[in-house]
Amino acid sequence: MAEKKTKEVNKKIPKRKSRRKLTPVEIFVGNNGMLIKIAFIVILAAFLFVIFSAANAKDIDLKTVSDSLKKDTDITTVMKKMDDRDLMRFMGLNSNDYSQVVYYRNTTALAVDELLIVKTDDAEDINAVAEAVDTRIDSQLKVYESYGPEQCALLKNAVQTKKGDYYFYCTAKNADIYEEVLLDAIQ
Repeated sequence: MAEKKTKEVNKKIPKRKSRRKLTPVEIFVGNNGMLIKIAFIVILAAFLFVIFSAANAKDIDLKTVSDSLKKDTDITTVMKKMDDRDLMRFMGLNSNDYSQVVYYRNTTALAVDELLIVKTDDAEDINAVAEAVDTRIDSQLKVYESYGPEQCALLKNAVQTKKGDYYFYCTAKNADIYEEVLLDAIQ
């Protein structure tokens, strides 16, 4: 009978678990994975910050960009600065619909060199500018398709960039250099 009581007493007293050292993974995952959740949220927040800051651009005056283009590139030897009337005539855009506009164009008969930078007030305006530019490129391709292979190549490789409230379009041999001037100014 003494044996039976000892077994019953042993059953009632829980055995004490031995304490062992936790591994680094167990420490990190402890508290139902709370540290993993916190780490995930921090990584997600950093990722979203990078994504949203990449789409934004500094608010600058396009006169500054135009001055930089004149100073740092050959734009004045290739193109001439156009006025609001020319913008409407060639691009179908009214400068009064946008915050600021810079428009350069080569005035020789067989040249397709153009540069357009538009600062808009919202995304819908950028889409309207992009549509006007696409229409311009398509009409120019139709004009030059039968006798201007060099012009068609430039038009097919036209640079179009949207960054924040800015839209950039350029058809020229040095389009990437002109684009870099704008991007350097607004980043």
